[in-house]
Amino acid sequence: MALKKQERQALILDILAREVVDSQEGLMHHLQNAGIDVTQATVSRDIKEMRIVRRADATGRPRYQVMSDAPVVDTAHVQEVFVETAVSITRVEFMTIVKTTQGNGNRLAAIIDDANIPEVVATLAGHNTIYVTSPSVTAAEKLAADFDNWMQ
Repeated sequence: MALKKQERQALILDILAREVVDSQEGLMHHLQNAGIDVTQATVSRDIKEMRIVRRADATGRPRYQVMSDAPVVDTAHVQEVFVETAVSITRVEFMTIVKTTQGNGNRLAAIIDDANIPEVVATLAGHNTIYVTSPSVTAAEKLAADFDNWMQ
């Protein structure tokens, strides 16, 4: 049975709310069990358009989840680890460079990435250095000020 795109995508949301789906093939299987014939390419387009991502759930098992329109910003955990591991910060234009204690660059960068901080576009980490890219100089200034305050 062929469904309109909106109906198919509503069914995908319903499936993801009820079932643990960890692959496009699994999603196709659930759709086929509901009587919907789709191709892998269609499922792939729907996943991208609907902002569905594959992330670990609370048990650590990977599954497809719909990204929230309003990301949850968890700076408390970032601040805690930042205080433990950060040694210095330097801002250069729209980038903030964070020096960490040995071996903590990747750890802190991952926590910064997961926190959904609006002033952070991406991080690049080494053993004890993190480059944090911001969308603008103004955002980088705010981020560097926040980091600096955390180090006080």
